[in-house]
Amino acid sequence: MISFKSVKLLTIAVLLLSSMQVVSASIDDDVVAEIASDYYDVYGDPHLTANLACNEVFERGDEAILYVNLMNDGQITGYEADDDEIEDDFRDGQIGEAMTRSFMASELASDRAITKADSITATLSLVDPESPIDIQLDTLLLGSISSGKSLASPAAFPIEIYDNAKAGTYDLKLYVTYRYQKDSAVTPPYGDTYYWYEDMNQTMYVQVVIEDEPYFKVLKTESDIQAGDQENINITYVNKGDEVAYDCIARISVVDPFTTTDDEAYLGDIYPGDSKTATFEVNVADDATVKSYSISSEIKYKDNNDESQYSEGLKATVNVGASASKLNGTTMFGAVLLVGFISTPLYMRSKKNKEKKDRDEQ
Repeated sequence: MISFKSVKLLTIAVLLLSSMQVVSASIDDDVVAEIASDYYDVYGDPHLTANLACNEVFERGDEAILYVNLMNDGQITGYEADDDEIEDDFRDGQIGEAMTRSFMASELASDRAITKADSITATLSLVDPESPIDIQLDTLLLGSISSGKSLASPAAFPIEIYDNAKAGTYDLKLYVTYRYQKDSAVTPPYGDTYYWYEDMNQTMYVQVVIEDEPYFKVLKTESDIQAGDQENINITYVNKGDEVAYDCIARISVVDPFTTTDDEAYLGDIYPGDSKTATFEVNVADDATVKSYSISSEIKYKDNNDESQYSEGLKATVNVGASASKLNGTTMFGAVLLVGFISTPLYMRSKKNKEKKDRDEQ
């Protein structure tokens, strides 16, 4: 007579031969109850926390790496033994107490993986889409983290702070998905272990601080300069930042067709919202092309801690016109053409009149 246990073992063998993938796949609880012994229910799950593993303070224009660490502080909160399943296998002649206890220990050890987070994917985004931060790589695959452990190395998200960013604190959202082993069960007398999993997600937040500091822009450039000239250009700078810039010195850096020995101008203190004009004397080559040129500049200043700082590179646009000699030459050439244009009809009329007079006299 075939016992229920024999039918159970035959079913297991058929399932193993037909699909080995079932061992590692998600399995319905009712199916597991039919083909395997689940001696324990272990309670708990992973739980991840995030924090920055780098300085949270950045400056405008920074290109940096935001290092985010993840730690798993998941806990096993308890477990419960299935006494009926255990007693049933104790009495089974093909399994027995010794084998059952071995399988129980194996399953309990496996069930302790309930707090491990596997296949972690982390996505970083802006809470406020208008935040002045560009997340250049927003999704990372991070592997696994066991309970009580953290990432072997922090997740590295490259970011850029916009040049015109306002000082303040900005929230970033870290959305994390992972799977964990919810339970396991063994198949006496072979000892194969079945696992099933659940997907989880968590949302965490980190903050980025953009510090108060001066922030300069070129407000306007004034010049009246032609090729071959030695003239002044006036560049007006405005402090659009949040802090006073002390003892400001404006500097320019010129390239062909410009030269200068006057590349610095003292501006003094510039308060937020205020502007100051720097005057520089430059020389323009005789053969300079008539067009708009960009001149590089920067401002050196002292901050609230009396430490020297430098602004980001600033561009001033200078329009170069044609030289006076070229203009005069063009004017003379135009005058000659005009005189020729006017005199030609007069000459032709005079010639025709003379010929008519000669015919009349004949």
